[in-house]
Amino acid sequence: MHGVAVSIARLAILVLFAQGAVAWAQGANPHNGTWKLLIQTPRTAYVEGVVEVKDSGGNWHTVARDSRDICAGRDAPIVVRTATPEQLEFRVMRSKVMTGCPDFQVPLKRVDDARFEGALSNGFKVQLTRQ
Repeated sequence: MHGVAVSIARLAILVLFAQGAVAWAQGANPHNGTWKLLIQTPRTAYVEGVVEVKDSGGNWHTVARDSRDICAGRDAPIVVRTATPEQLEFRVMRSKVMTGCPDFQVPLKRVDDARFEGALSNGFKVQLTRQ
């Protein structure tokens, strides 16, 4: 009987640790909120928009129009991949909005308390400023 009580106690401790780990993993993203988006293309043109971050997701919105790109300017969901005090990385899921629109990664590094900067794989510079 004593062995059963010890096993139950060990199981209870493991369950408590597991619940704590899950709660910690699901904690709030330190970058939650609304961010002003600025993208600089190699031609020094700028695209502006807003990125809303909410825990592991959010929304990407640009004020872009391009007759050669039907995907430009469409709102798209984001999936946050990394959210540490020094980094923010997310994937813009344009394929969820329109077939044929490519998804892309946005890797960013902290510049200061209110700004992150990075570059897209095509070389476009990206800046997020907390609003």
